[in-house]
Amino acid sequence: MCMNCGPLIKAIDAYIEKADSDLADALAEEGYAKTKKTVKYIEELEEEIAEALMEETDYFVSAAEKAVDLEAFAEDIWPKLKLNDELKEKLIAIFTEQFGQFMPEFIEYYIEQTDKDLKLEQVSKRTTAWVEEWSEELGDLMKLNSHKEIEEILKKGLKDGSSVATFTRDILDSGIRDEYYKARRAAITEVLRAHSVAQQEAFMQSPAVKKKMWRHTGSYRNNPRKNHRDMDGQIVPVNEPFELRGIKGGTYRPMYPRDSSLPPEESINCHCITQPVVDEEILGMSLKERQRLQQEAIDDMDDEWEKELDARNKAKAGVDEDTE
Repeated sequence: MCMNCGPLIKAIDAYIEKADSDLADALAEEGYAKTKKTVKYIEELEEEIAEALMEETDYFVSAAEKAVDLEAFAEDIWPKLKLNDELKEKLIAIFTEQFGQFMPEFIEYYIEQTDKDLKLEQVSKRTTAWVEEWSEELGDLMKLNSHKEIEEILKKGLKDGSSVATFTRDILDSGIRDEYYKARRAAITEVLRAHSVAQQEAFMQSPAVKKKMWRHTGSYRNNPRKNHRDMDGQIVPVNEPFELRGIKGGTYRPMYPRDSSLPPEESINCHCITQPVVDEEILGMSLKERQRLQQEAIDDMDDEWEKELDARNKAKAGVDEDTE
């Protein structure tokens, strides 16, 4: 769960308030690629998420209307509703399908930006696993948040002695179930996150990209962070994280700006971008040799992921054995 996310939500809200044409322009200014397509994917994802959220609202309200009173709903119906709620499964399917649709397109675009002759032949196992794992985590988080919202209304209703009719009206009219607002916020956040993951995948696949550079874009004057300005020009190997000294102290190791591992104060409203450091000598090699190196890079990434996954599974098994 995201803690202290008020500023993050405000930053995302600034995007939400923009018309789609303005949003495309804003994203272009921030260094995102294929901005018109990006907005299109945001719209499609928004529609599907909103539909799933509205179906869940109908599911809650319809069940509540059958209750004798609010106390009976809270004791007998609500626990079963939470257990049988299909929102998580619906969202997992939505995110998995949508990520699977536009991630390869983003990756190929970023590969071509570093080597115009190379094409995307396959996506690494790590990025494929990210799509699956993050889709599941998103579905779980959104379902938990949704249940929390209903429970807040339910607690208030029980405290105030509200009727079932008042309870359902509060769900529908309070604004807390603003499905399209939530859907757009989630869609914008996740499509832009996909850009970052796709760019890192492309850099890793491109033989000519041995290093990457953190760039603080000076055209953005939204109270830039000094520590991010200080990052401008930092170069690291493409497969290693940057080193960012935190505003509040400590050191972070993000793979790219707006990395989800960063705390809100380091990622909110960050306008930094990552640029590839291209080796011109490698670009001078034959296409066949560059394609061989690309496949070699993918194989290496897959081998590393398999080892990491194996270590993770062994660690998990060890914890399970200790607790049995």
